[in-house]
Amino acid sequence: MKKILDSKFEIDRLSFFKSISNLSLDDLNNKSQGWSILQHLYHCYLVESIANQYIAIKILYPETINKVSLLTYFKSFLTPFVWKLGYKAKAPKITATFPKEIDVDKLNFNWIETRECFDDLISKLYDLNLEKKGFFRHPVLGRINLKLTLSFYDFHFNHHKFLIEKIISKL
Repeated sequence: MKKILDSKFEIDRLSFFKSISNLSLDDLNNKSQGWSILQHLYHCYLVESIANQYIAIKILYPETINKVSLLTYFKSFLTPFVWKLGYKAKAPKITATFPKEIDVDKLNFNWIETRECFDDLISKLYDLNLEKKGFFRHPVLGRINLKLTLSFYDFHFNHHKFLIEKIISKL
């Protein structure tokens, strides 16, 4: 069983936080391109944190968890291609509401804690034999399993990383 804290996901995330550490607070909070760098990162953290809360409740009722549909696998496969064509989705309001000030170090620390919680959830999913079932309801993809959830987290972070890199190139 692979842990997210020992994965490429976390190594990439930590590396990215390190790469932006030389940016000024003004640069990190620059909203001239829409969301600021810190808002993009906070959004990604919030998506994972809220997903954890949802999954933790959902696995309390394993009888309500169904298999992942073929349509969901198909949508998951197509999503990266559709995004590359320029499709944009509006973030759910709950993941697009930001505090007035975002402390980059606190955000990084909170994100590590969130991923530690997700690692605990991964263990529970395996213990309950739910890792291949659709325990997480994604708003676009539908019910997704552990593999698809991890794939979504990776895609989602890399998408926002790309947007952040575009912001940095215009600073």
